[in-house]
Amino acid sequence: MSGARIEIALEGSALRATLGTLAGRLGEPAERADLHDAIGALLADGVQRRFIAAQDPDGTPWVESERAKAGARGGRTLTDTGRLQHSITWSVEADGVLVGTNVEYAAIHQFGGEIEQSARTQVLAFDGQGRFAARKSTRRRKTGSVPIAIAQIGARRITLPARPFLGIDAEDRLGLAGVMQDWLEAALP
Repeated sequence: MSGARIEIALEGSALRATLGTLAGRLGEPAERADLHDAIGALLADGVQRRFIAAQDPDGTPWVESERAKAGARGGRTLTDTGRLQHSITWSVEADGVLVGTNVEYAAIHQFGGEIEQSARTQVLAFDGQGRFAARKSTRRRKTGSVPIAIAQIGARRITLPARPFLGIDAEDRLGLAGVMQDWLEAALP
């Protein structure tokens, strides 16, 4: 082999024993489970931070949704019912950790894309002053019937911008370094 080479012999040293202990701990999946669990918790917390800050892992603010601009239902982008935000979880695997969600519409928000809605008929309900109150509501209120209208809504295509919420940001990287350091230090004699 050409080039430069430095060889360090660790035979009989305490450093060799310590490195052997660390290598053993890294090599056993059962030994890594607590590390993976701590990493999963840290990364899931990072996703929650991004929901609150309404920004992607690079720190870029999300494109504000029309609902948020209007101040409707809480007025926060990607937070209508909170289902997506509160579905973030992690799973410890033999060789790592998975962080994500099982919510079916998560991918369209993470990556963006188009949604096609077919034409439909919808029932619209109005309040006592003739203002729009709700969709699909024909229930009776204490004061009487709720005025309703039947609306024909044409087919449409909606383009949703990507609003990445999964990923690793700078704060996560610092936290990961701390978690790894703590885990490795716990293995030292």
